[in-house]
Amino acid sequence: MSNNNESRAQHAVLGIQEERSRYERTTHPNAQWFGSAGLGLFIHWGISSVHGKIDLSWGMMANTPWDAGAENRNKTTPRDYFRLAERFRPDRYDPDRWLAPAAGAGFRYAVMTTRHHDGYAMWPSEHAEFGTGTHLGGRDLVQPYVQGCRRYGLKVGLYYSPPDWYWNRNYMSFNYGSPALTAKYPDRPDFDLDHQPATIPPKPAGWDEAYRDYVRAQVIELLTRYAPVDLLWFDGGPPVMTINDIRGYNPGIVVNPRMHGYGDFKTPECEMPAGPIDGWWELCETWPECSWGYETPGGESYRPLAWMLSRLKQVRRWGGNYLINVCPRPDGTLPDAYFERMAELTAAGGFIEPDRQWKGGVGSASRGDV
Repeated sequence: MSNNNESRAQHAVLGIQEERSRYERTTHPNAQWFGSAGLGLFIHWGISSVHGKIDLSWGMMANTPWDAGAENRNKTTPRDYFRLAERFRPDRYDPDRWLAPAAGAGFRYAVMTTRHHDGYAMWPSEHAEFGTGTHLGGRDLVQPYVQGCRRYGLKVGLYYSPPDWYWNRNYMSFNYGSPALTAKYPDRPDFDLDHQPATIPPKPAGWDEAYRDYVRAQVIELLTRYAPVDLLWFDGGPPVMTINDIRGYNPGIVVNPRMHGYGDFKTPECEMPAGPIDGWWELCETWPECSWGYETPGGESYRPLAWMLSRLKQVRRWGGNYLINVCPRPDGTLPDAYFERMAELTAAGGFIEPDRQWKGGVGSASRGDV
């Protein structure tokens, strides 16, 4: 799991903006659920799960500093990474199996990856060169998730990463920090799709404009195909449409700040803030003992419920939401440990809002304690 310094290193590659201007949080009545939601389920899923020994997207980026101890043993070349799409067969995918236990345990919203940095669209996008429309016969993996959220009373969150390493695969370096990427390490060679030193060619004329049009078209697709979307969780830049444009499609939506540099809530990652944060905020962390995407053996092992509740309690004491990540296997199932933790939380009484109390014996806290 990344710490905050490692998260900032990742964010530099993705073009995530720091907060750079004032932004007035939405006052739309349909968005006010977020302030007291308390507990959300993050779901990172994609083609990297087929490999089982690499992180989602970052598994193709050589020499990432947060993986230094592994000496690139947990990496594969981009060319081989993209070929994982040929073996991605989620034949046992049933999001009701994920969502029903979460709703029963007191989770209030969920956020699932619709496209990570690897560019693989989890729905049959009309604008994608890479995704279920090209490799799964047009199967839609997002729609059943959205329907499941609504069936079990969970707010619908969609994660979407504007950076697309498949789209830009011939015009970017896959060696972390090299000159064509972030120039953090000017003496480090740029790497091609086979992790070989290479001279990265310049983008053709009009490339960036076409890329922005493509990303914008996909965001609009998500906002219209699955409307109403309750939360849009970006993870990088560039900004391709204003928040007001987004609200034109879904007026009651909540938007995170990772594309525009400002949004309705702040998103510390994998490290508890030093104290309360003004306004709405959300801490995201991983529950399995692995990276954000499914890996073995760590993806089969979840941290104890007591650990999760201690984090949740601190976040709620400071007025934030806790978005805890789980990682489905390539066949679409979740490990037994996921269901065990959900059953433990439910048996203890679950998490309840807006009273901000734990029922039963789960770290009992009064309204004033949380």
